[in-house]
Amino acid sequence: MRQIYKGRILRVKTGYNPNSSSVGSLIPAFLAFAASAAVLTVLAMNSLDAVNKHIRKKKENLTSEENP
Repeated sequence: MRQIYKGRILRVKTGYNPNSSSVGSLIPAFLAFAASAAVLTVLAMNSLDAVNKHIRKKKENLTSEENP
């Protein structure tokens, strides 16, 4: 008769590769954060440009009304 040995789970590592570091499993989160920061920066710059154009247009209209 043969005795069957059952192993024990000592530790569980999460991530894509159990032998990788924990930083390696967070790379997609870093990439998503960088992409969202880039998108928000572009949106902010476009909105500031639109506000700047609007202010310049109003200023231009005011100066043209004062000097006929």
